[in-house]
Amino acid sequence: MIDIQPRIGKRVVQSFFNSSHHPILSEILLPDAASHDLALPVEQGAFRSLMGQFATGVCVVATEGDGGKPMGITINSFVSVSLEPMLVCWSLHNSASLFDVWSKARSYSISILAEDQQAIAARYATREIKGESDGDFALGESGMPHIADALGYLECRPWKLVEAGDHTMILGEVTGLYRHEFPGGVAGRPLLFFGSAFREIGDV
Repeated sequence: MIDIQPRIGKRVVQSFFNSSHHPILSEILLPDAASHDLALPVEQGAFRSLMGQFATGVCVVATEGDGGKPMGITINSFVSVSLEPMLVCWSLHNSASLFDVWSKARSYSISILAEDQQAIAARYATREIKGESDGDFALGESGMPHIADALGYLECRPWKLVEAGDHTMILGEVTGLYRHEFPGGVAGRPLLFFGSAFREIGDV
């Protein structure tokens, strides 16, 4: 069902989609006649700027470093790929200082960060800090480190590396799934990355 209504110089489209799980009601604001699409040059700066309009979640990939000490790296390239086999993917720049460590890791976790974990996201996005800060990590049932109090985390083993330009796509096969249970059954809120900055849902 599509319902188009006038509202303050704009049109509102409400779409009702039925699925086997639940209905979804979405509202899309269509621009008025005064707005237009701006053609951008096909170059790196414009590409980065436009991709910054795509809001993503934020994750930390973690594994055991030297001496068994946890180490992590912040990513926003995380995506699910396949259900059979159960695969996920994230990407890493080919010139990353720890490229060999991450591309050759025998196992790792991917933690989905909550909105109050911006400091953790910033810490492991900084190249100079590669190891654990006190309290950031917890150990799962398998002994794999993950970010404590994240919304949830996956444990993975390597599946395939795919070279893609100046990055390498790291595909992992999921071996464990864990969701954090908050007090009172309250649903956690994710940390977002939008416009080259960390955001909360209400900010976007």
